[in-house]
Amino acid sequence: MAIKHMKKIFINIICKFIPDRHRRNRVRFLLENWNYVNKCVKFVKSQGNFKNIKKVIGHGSRNLVVTADDKYVFKFPKNNNGYEKSLREQQITDVFRKISPIKIPDMEILDFDGIAVRKYPYISGINLEYFHPKKVPHDIEIKIAKQLAKFLYIISKNDPKELRKYKTSSNKKPSILHGWCQNDIKYNFIMNPKTFDIIAIIDWEDVGFNDFCYLFTYEKDYRSVMTSILQEYLKLYEK
Repeated sequence: MAIKHMKKIFINIICKFIPDRHRRNRVRFLLENWNYVNKCVKFVKSQGNFKNIKKVIGHGSRNLVVTADDKYVFKFPKNNNGYEKSLREQQITDVFRKISPIKIPDMEILDFDGIAVRKYPYISGINLEYFHPKKVPHDIEIKIAKQLAKFLYIISKNDPKELRKYKTSSNKKPSILHGWCQNDIKYNFIMNPKTFDIIAIIDWEDVGFNDFCYLFTYEKDYRSVMTSILQEYLKLYEK
């Protein structure tokens, strides 16, 4: 008990000096779950002759993300076996991959001692965090907005029969700002750093059929970009 208590004090002291809440949560998770993290890394190494292993904590500390040689990404769930969410994500993305104007990476589910590990190809590029908040050049902002607006429009207006079991109401039909949505596009699109063409949309864990008005209002730092996406989306919807 004394060792556990000392460990907790040690972790609290370290985290006290990390002002950013998300980064603090990630560091805390790594320190509190060090044995689990090492087991996950060992599992990744067993999947190939990888030399460069990196550990990252996903947003909200829900997952441990391990990258391998910038070739693959392995996502380990934190609080449950992850099978229900993984199968749901895989089925939904398999359908939308066929119609999305932007690439949706393939996904493979691996078993790790009864835990569903999601394996994706590594996508190299940048996202909004590349820019200082509120300082995205206007021409780049519009280019980003047009690409994401088209993506949102095409995905949200579709209502595939095989996915209706995942809707809260199977009879609900797509409409303006309502339909299938990735639900967290802000940092989950990957761009070519030279051309600013969007290469892929990643992290479909929270995908759902719902209102997505909030996408354009909850973000403060990049409000201008999100507003431009909304404007371009409305133009497509009004055609």
